[in-house]
Amino acid sequence: MREADPYTKILQLDASIRFVGRIKDRKLISFARRSDKAPLLDEELSNMVHYQASVKASWEDIFNDKLGKTNWMITSKEKVKLVTLFLDDGLIILSLEPNSNHDSIIKKIQNLNIQL
Repeated sequence: MREADPYTKILQLDASIRFVGRIKDRKLISFARRSDKAPLLDEELSNMVHYQASVKASWEDIFNDKLGKTNWMITSKEKVKLVTLFLDDGLIILSLEPNSNHDSIIKKIQNLNIQL
């Protein structure tokens, strides 16, 4: 049996994870989406939200010397939570159901210790 890719493994951690993707150099390079959840955005808006996550993340670098590296950030909206996890060479982005326990999900992802 073939081992699941890391994005599918992350999706399987919690039923409230709608989408997980990997951003590198401000581009979405791979992703997995839960098949039973309809996307909330069309392709153009999806691309924009992924780019926005990259831009927000790059702003965080300004404060690293004084505050330390950013581990993750979250935007909570009425219909979805958007989570960005910082890696040494890019980002993991997630969309979660609004009532999800994002702290628990982030800890589970960090404990996976997977290579992306």
